[in-house]
Amino acid sequence: MSERWPAALRLDQAAEYCGLSVPTFAAVCPVKPIEFTQSSRGQRYLRARLDEWLDRIDPNREVSREPERRKIGDMIGGRHQA
Repeated sequence: MSERWPAALRLDQAAEYCGLSVPTFAAVCPVKPIEFTQSSRGQRYLRARLDEWLDRIDPNREVSREPERRKIGDMIGGRHQA
């Protein structure tokens, strides 16, 4: 396969793009194909949706976290110490 992937991939291409076998891809990928024709040969997986799915399942992606909110008592020094 060339280094340039089409925007809409056949099932075998989508599996290869994700680095999976076709059976594994079919079992785990939640992305639904779009239908250009009524035939299964006309179904294509949008590469952009596959990228979004792969980004969501990446355990290494940066998670934006809101800073921990302080309670008003902590901010004015009124926390009771035991």
